[in-house]
Amino acid sequence: MILQNFFATFAEIMMDKRLTIFTPTYNRAYILPQLYETLCQQQCTDFVWLVVDDGSSDDTPSLLQEWQAEGKISIRYYQQANGGKMRAHNYGATLCDTLLFMCVDSDDYLASPTVVGDVLAFWDAHRELVERPDVCGLLTYRKMIPDAGGTLVDDLQLCTMGEVYARGFRGETAPVFKAEVLRQYPFPVCDGEKFITEDVVFDQLSLHYQFLLFPYETQVCEYQQDGYTRNGWDVLYRNPKGYRLYYDQLVRNGRPDLIYHEQMFIASSLLAADGQTFSSSSRKWLTLFLFPLGLYQYFKLKRRKW
Repeated sequence: MILQNFFATFAEIMMDKRLTIFTPTYNRAYILPQLYETLCQQQCTDFVWLVVDDGSSDDTPSLLQEWQAEGKISIRYYQQANGGKMRAHNYGATLCDTLLFMCVDSDDYLASPTVVGDVLAFWDAHRELVERPDVCGLLTYRKMIPDAGGTLVDDLQLCTMGEVYARGFRGETAPVFKAEVLRQYPFPVCDGEKFITEDVVFDQLSLHYQFLLFPYETQVCEYQQDGYTRNGWDVLYRNPKGYRLYYDQLVRNGRPDLIYHEQMFIASSLLAADGQTFSSSSRKWLTLFLFPLGLYQYFKLKRRKW
């Protein structure tokens, strides 16, 4: 029996997986078991859990080594010097060797034991759409705790993220990317900073690609006190170069709320205090025209208590 179990486990490891569930983590040993349990509960094991540890100083390494030794699921564990979530994400994308890539943050977990099987079955049932060159993957939902109050959209098929939100959705989405497409859009990294909003990449993708909507919740998200979202303004204050890049991209791509985005570009540039407000602007005439409003926005941000 022991030998039979060994060969069964070995055969499973050697099988080509189709989905990478990627988790960047930093000092989250206290909550990672929640995600691990939902991964172990999956009825379909056609996935690998890829974890990039962003320089944790807690028990994360010993936890992952223990789980690897258990052999319940396929786990790939890598460590890097602390550089922030986006550097970890870029590293994970290069390590991924499966068709599909889904990020599940360290404080999130899968919504049900059928998530992996349901996603892959949906993919197989819609091959004529997902194999189109203008489709970059599936767009699924994250269940928010507490509830964000939005309504799930289920009457779209091919769509961008913006179209889902335009239909009244107010929570968060959870993309399942074609890994080969995601690798073409790495997150920009800025010297001295450890965060840039995911919307930088999502906005770029929406110019060239659509998603096939998978109108169900695949992840559950409960914001933690040490998370990026709950500390949003503090994150902006500590990573102004990344936000400057993001707001300038919105202006350059002609996104709605142009005036507000340009104000935030100016305010972020002033927070960066590197003298690149005008040199980094893609719409210098607009920056000059709106500079007084951007300066006002900068002082509003400075008055917040970080």
